Amino acid sequence: MNTLTSALPQKVSSKKEFLNYIHYFRGLAIVFVAAGHILLNWPKDSSLYHFFRVLWENGTVLFIFIAGYLFQHLSKKFEYKSYLSKKIQNVILPYFIISVPIIIYRIAANDYPGYILGLHPDFGTWSLQRKLIYFVFTGAHMQQLWFVPMIAIFYLISPVLNYIDKHPRFYYVLLIFIPVSLIVPREPFSDIIKMFVHFFSVYLFGMFMSRYRNNYLDFAKKNWILLSLVTIAVFILNFIFYDQYNNVLNYIQKMLLCCFFIYWLWKLGKFVPSFISVLAELSFGIFFVHYYVLLIVKAIYEKITRQPIPGNIFYWTIDLILILCGSVFIIKIIQKIFPKYSRNIVGS
Repeated sequence: MNTLTSALPQKVSSKKEFLNYIHYFRGLAIVFVAAGHILLNWPKDSSLYHFFRVLWENGTVLFIFIAGYLFQHLSKKFEYKSYLSKKIQNVILPYFIISVPIIIYRIAANDYPGYILGLHPDFGTWSLQRKLIYFVFTGAHMQQLWFVPMIAIFYLISPVLNYIDKHPRFYYVLLIFIPVSLIVPREPFSDIIKMFVHFFSVYLFGMFMSRYRNNYLDFAKKNWILLSLVTIAVFILNFIFYDQYNNVLNYIQKMLLCCFFIYWLWKLGKFVPSFISVLAELSFGIFFVHYYVLLIVKAIYEKITRQPIPGNIFYWTIDLILILCGSVFIIKIIQKIFPKYSRNIVGS
């Protein structure tokens, strides 16, 4: 056991510090999440659409990596009861509040997403109770909300994760769980257990990178060219051999992007624009409300023009700006009205 432990790099100082590069990374990660959800009517043979799907989609990997990174970074004073209490107040409660309007709409209008009907063609005939249970435990009522039931499993097993960090030889299980993630796909996203299994390696990798962050940064300083070239090369391969956004190459690409962004945001942090910091501070709130804004923008455009939003770089850029700015605006309004409870309502 001592041999195994000594093979790992030495842990950084346990003193708590504010990590600017991870803060900026949170802001960048929420851009990936929002950009991956934009709904435009792209031409089937569009190379730009192909490029955007490979780049932006599956940004959940970045979000979960950061969650693992911050869990380890803040684990020195870990106490299960208070940890769960905070997560219930700031993640689970907003999840229920944000879910209420869309669930009411889904049931009242009998309007269910294609990904639900694809799995359950008879979903419309289910009882109200069965529908509600399905929505609550899968998050399938809105595109991004599956994340919350899945991340809740990480909250529940946090003592195990904390134990792994306190006994770092167990980080070797990454050699098992990374291949598992390559084998177990992240579909369908309403299968929360499968999603948890797929993303477990990502969360644990985030913890590992946090524990040995100084060692990694020393390595990256010496090998930044190799790190950058490998990341770009895998992206190109993913672009060339693309079949679906959540394939094996995309998982590898997004894991490499985590390493890539940590180094470059650490190296060039002083050049990061201030709006990224704003997005970082409101990242969980943006995660919760951005899809409402997206649907509102889409509905208004289609109401005025009576056609879908065209897929091109102009409309994509405008759409992304409107979604991010609209989300920030809504969150700021809620913070203004409910200064003490906004985190309980929208997570920020």
